Amino acid sequence: MTRSPAHRSVKAPSLPTSWARRKRPVKGRGWTIAHRALVLALFSMLLVAPPAAAAPPHTLTLAQLHHALAHHRLSCADVIRSALERIAALDRTGPALHAMITVNPDAMAEARDKDAHRDAALPPAHCVPVVLKDNIDTAELPTTGGSPLFADWVPREDATVTARLRQAGAIILGKGNLDDFAAAVYGVSSLEGAMRNPYATERTVGGSSGGPATAVSAGYVPLAFGTDTGGSLRIPAAFTSVVTVRPTVGLVSRAGTMPRALTQDTPGPLGRTVADVATGLQLVAGVRQPERGYAWHARHGSLHGKRIGIVRSGLSLFGEDDPGVLALLDRAAADLRRLGATVLFLPAPDRDLLGGSSVITFEANRDMTGYLRAAGPDVPVRSFAELHASGAYTPYAKEAFDREIEVGPGGLESNVDYQQALRNRGSLRELTLDLMAHERLDAIGYASAMRPPELIGVEQGGVFTRWSENTGFPAIGVPMGYTRSLPASLELLGRPFAEPLLFELTGAYERHTRHRVDPFL
Repeated sequence: MTRSPAHRSVKAPSLPTSWARRKRPVKGRGWTIAHRALVLALFSMLLVAPPAAAAPPHTLTLAQLHHALAHHRLSCADVIRSALERIAALDRTGPALHAMITVNPDAMAEARDKDAHRDAALPPAHCVPVVLKDNIDTAELPTTGGSPLFADWVPREDATVTARLRQAGAIILGKGNLDDFAAAVYGVSSLEGAMRNPYATERTVGGSSGGPATAVSAGYVPLAFGTDTGGSLRIPAAFTSVVTVRPTVGLVSRAGTMPRALTQDTPGPLGRTVADVATGLQLVAGVRQPERGYAWHARHGSLHGKRIGIVRSGLSLFGEDDPGVLALLDRAAADLRRLGATVLFLPAPDRDLLGGSSVITFEANRDMTGYLRAAGPDVPVRSFAELHASGAYTPYAKEAFDREIEVGPGGLESNVDYQQALRNRGSLRELTLDLMAHERLDAIGYASAMRPPELIGVEQGGVFTRWSENTGFPAIGVPMGYTRSLPASLELLGRPFAEPLLFELTGAYERHTRHRVDPFL
């Protein structure tokens, strides 16, 4: 590995010109006291994390990266150069993963500036390269939604998630590919095409946060952020063998993200380890943060004495369960039991209740129209109706948009079907809490998808994610192994704001099983 003194200029690798999109000057960012818990959590992680300074930067965990930077074993320029070289080698050449839409042309300049002006005490995410799903607003880079219609549109200000990451010292390396406007889960955008799975490039990465998940899996970055309305974090995390958390709705601000359904939307982090994802959540969460930080819980949890219910089938709305995934889920249940948990097998909730509690179809028109009208005078379209009429999206997104245009941007208070969906959501929440109380459960487990990733362009069956998204309850997906060399994930669902407990459970499971293996790229 080539190291550079903090003051030395490092030349960035050349990148395709299509990535170097319009930008604005970088604004000053501050480090606030809100990150105190994260600093303490990172310190506790460093006590157990090996230095690993001689390893390539793209292989390091967040704790290892922070340690190497703090002890001058790496410069910020080293870290960003490594990330850019990884993108240049894998995203348009080689396996051509197509995880990226835009790469920040000022990333190396930001890195050199951080090297030249670093303080003795580094901010918690100092020089962490981050990829954001391209429906999260960035004031210096375009936010495209995956559509050519928005290819050159630059928002006026950062999303709250973006701003908090910058305040913590992170560098926004670029914007990740996604299904157009997060309206499908095929892993295909009209702007940059199909994303390819790092484990089998003819296979889908799922969606809609497929680009950020692939960027983490392939080692572009240690941390990425996506959004989840209907499985959009957990499906691609499962298919690319990374960890993610869909937080309790409201824990992370949705301000400045292109919405699908605001009462169901949430941003969330993706990483290669449970502790990295816990750290990512700590960086952006706005309310009810644990005193010691989420990463502390990820490092210090145990399964001993916990009670976990496992649902083996009945959660997907279509597609047959794959025997290989079912075998992995059974092994995960046995692992949980071996590690001290009591495991119960549960039936799935009523399928009509599960399917009838989604509000995406009803809220999409209203919420996207609200976002566009508040976006400023240079936004390409001003309403969901104009967006629908443009046709600037894939056939997969069209399936959803054609349903959603039938529901107007207003009048939901008197929409009988919408009000019934809200009642169904309330019933599903109550049923879930009653079940957990009756069985004294700490979490409910299932596979995020009961089928491995399909071939690119084939409709994905076996998706199991609706329980979390339709209740708003938190869920963490963690790799549980491979079937026919294709990844699968165990998902644990908890009570509202039970993220610390879920990090304890998934962190303990990960430490004692270590199922994740990097793709051979």
